[in-house]
Amino acid sequence: MGMTNTNSAFAFTADEVVNKMSERDRSTYLAGMVDGLAQARWIADKPKADGVRCILDWYYQGGDAVQANIKQWFSRHLKTEANGLLYVLIKKECGA
Repeated sequence: MGMTNTNSAFAFTADEVVNKMSERDRSTYLAGMVDGLAQARWIADKPKADGVRCILDWYYQGGDAVQANIKQWFSRHLKTEANGLLYVLIKKECGA
């Protein structure tokens, strides 16, 4: 999944996340991406934590509505890298 050459870096496409990952793997992948983007936001904004709080609240408190929004967005852009698509959703919700 996602990797064709073990000597090169790769990123999962939205298709791989939505259509090829198990629900458990998708949940783990998305949580990791959200946490990484939140950490990057905190580093960029510190000592302010408003951005990181927004990102984490959006994802972890958004429940089924956020998951449906992510799935719909990814399904519209199946060939695009998932991490970039997730960043766009977060930026829309929480700013840059």
